[in-house]
Amino acid sequence: MDEKQSRENELAIADIKGELKLIHSHIDTIKNNDLAHIQQSVNSINKVLWTIGVMVLGHFLYALRSILLG
Repeated sequence: MDEKQSRENELAIADIKGELKLIHSHIDTIKNNDLAHIQQSVNSINKVLWTIGVMVLGHFLYALRSILLG
């Protein structure tokens, strides 16, 4: 009975080691690939928001100048 339990434990440990390797591979993929793409998307959105902000500020200053010089 002990040998059978020992063999089952060894198989369970081998399964766990395989799952850990798979998890490590997924974490590595997320860390090195997916996060880089997310960062690129965030940078792109930031550029668009800054551009829109500058345009709105320009229109606001133009409207303010038109009102003051009227």
